[in-house]
Amino acid sequence: AQAGGGAREVVLTKPEAHVPFGLSLRSDPPARFGSSPDEAASASSHGALQVEYVEPGSLAAAAGLRAGEVILALNGAPAVRGAVTSAQEMRAALQVRMIVAPPPKRAPPPP
Repeated sequence: AQAGGGAREVVLTKPEAHVPFGLSLRSDPPARFGSSPDEAASASSHGALQVEYVEPGSLAAAAGLRAGEVILALNGAPAVRGAVTSAQEMRAALQVRMIVAPPPKRAPPPP
């Protein structure tokens, strides 16, 4: 499902609790997100969670997640730097809904 500004909804569902989703996350400092101004302002004031790695053949890979994508929301709540509780809940959950946006656009180096 598509959300605004190039963001889309991804739903990961485990067949059993012990099966991993197959991705790792990291907190990143803010960057230009190429999404709506409200999302970009929120991300720039709080930092963001970013997909660091997607294991080939995993549930995350099958759902189309890619390294570098930014997670804007987890289960309806904003996903921001320091969202450790959300990440722990995500590991324990059988299903996770997230809104992800394309990787941030990096500013070109100054001339």
